[in-house]
Amino acid sequence: MRSFEPWGGESAWSALRCKWTVLVVRRLAEGIVRPGQLKRAIPGLSTKVLYERLHALQRGGFVSAAVFEGYPRRAEYHLTDRGWQLFRLISACQQQGVSLLALTEVLKCRWLRDILRILREGPQRPSSLQRRLSGISNKVLAEKLGKLEHLGLIVREVSATRPVAVWYRLREEGARLNAILAEAEPAPWPARAAAGSSPGSRM
Repeated sequence: MRSFEPWGGESAWSALRCKWTVLVVRRLAEGIVRPGQLKRAIPGLSTKVLYERLHALQRGGFVSAAVFEGYPRRAEYHLTDRGWQLFRLISACQQQGVSLLALTEVLKCRWLRDILRILREGPQRPSSLQRRLSGISNKVLAEKLGKLEHLGLIVREVSATRPVAVWYRLREEGARLNAILAEAEPAPWPARAAAGSSPGSRM
C-alpha cells in the first residue's frame, strides 16, 4: 500500500468524522464534480449539508473549486493532492476490512492511538500501559481500554495464575488499523517507553 505523507494537524482527521464527508470524497474521486451531480449520487444528502461539507473540505485544503461564469453560473469541485491522500486512507480501510467508525473514533483521541501503538509490541498489562502513557489517570485509561474493546480493536484476557493478571492485546482489526495509521501519520511513540513485560512474566 502506498504511504501517506504526514499531515500536520487534526483537520485531516476531523474530515473523517462525518459520514457525509466520506461519501462526498468518494464521489469526487469517481469524477462526480458538480454539486447537483453529487447530491443525486448521495441519497439523503441535503443541499445545505452538501455545501457545508464542500466548504469544510475547501478550508482543510482537501478540495479546490473552479467557478465558470455564465448563466447559470457553474462550479466544479476537485480533490487536491491532500484530498487524494484522504481518499487513499478511506480506501485502505475498505480494502483491509477496517470500519470507518473504528477509524474515526480512534482519530478523535490521542490516547486511543497511543494505546494501539503500544499494543503493537505485544500484550500489555494496564500498569505497563499507564507507565508509558504519561499523564493518563487510572480512570481515563480504563475508559479508553473499554472503548477500544467495544470497537472490537483489542481484547481483554485474564490469566489463570495467582494472583490473577489482566492483559490487553490487539485483535486482527486493531492490528490492521494500526498499520494504516502508521502509514498515514508517522508519530513518535509515547514518552517513558519502558518495555512492557509479556504474559506470564512478573512485573
